[in-house]
Amino acid sequence: MREFIFTIDYERGLDPLMDVFIDNPAIHSRTIACNVTNDGMWRLERIAGTEDALERLDDVFDGPVQCTECIGTRDCDTEWHYEVIAADPGSRTVYSYRSEAGDCHSIPRLAIEHVGKGVLVETERRGSRCEWRLLLCSDEGVDDLFGALEAELRPGLTVEFRQLGDPSYWTDEAVTLAELPPEQQAAVEAAVEHGYYRTPRDTSLSDLAETLDVSRSTLQYRLQRAEAWIVRSFVTRSMGPVEADESVAEGSRLRVSRSRA
Repeated sequence: MREFIFTIDYERGLDPLMDVFIDNPAIHSRTIACNVTNDGMWRLERIAGTEDALERLDDVFDGPVQCTECIGTRDCDTEWHYEVIAADPGSRTVYSYRSEAGDCHSIPRLAIEHVGKGVLVETERRGSRCEWRLLLCSDEGVDDLFGALEAELRPGLTVEFRQLGDPSYWTDEAVTLAELPPEQQAAVEAAVEHGYYRTPRDTSLSDLAETLDVSRSTLQYRLQRAEAWIVRSFVTRSMGPVEADESVAEGSRLRVSRSRA
């Protein structure tokens, strides 16, 4: 398996979806799941930000917009379905479907055309940049995909190919309670089940400790250790790509950049 990472940087006014992210630097989105075929793309995406920014995104999705996964100049009005399947203050979980119609080709469609089926796709949007991560079966066809992306690029967009190598992101950055020691995992699961993390709390630390038949200090220690790990893992997953842009040495990235002015 191979991992291919590249970014697309947008000037304002070229893409209504990215304009919301450009105008609201604090908003952030990440793909949870994506399925791509020759006929269309299905995506589940988690978006977090201010309510004003999220409402602007709702307007963009509800209106007739171009393909937001396309970077070319072709007429990309396609069948579009969008639905919020979960909403909390400051976040949305969004299901979307877009057909591949006519001469309109999304980035995932280009990927399966040039490297074949079995491609896993994830995106992250923040500010003017959308980062694409593709998990591929092999290097075969990647050069052709490079060329297709460059050929599709419309004025005002810049593409930077960041990495091609062994998979790292897909295995290192997943956050799962199964990685915690069993006693910490049990403490967190019990705390959630009994409402310890609700506001206001449904149970106290002492009552929860009694339920688990451990001392209050032991439970507090286990929860603190687990919470610290969860927060560090979450921040690494959410902020890692941003920090990596500043800290990665020049020689460790592919450093191939193209733009259309």
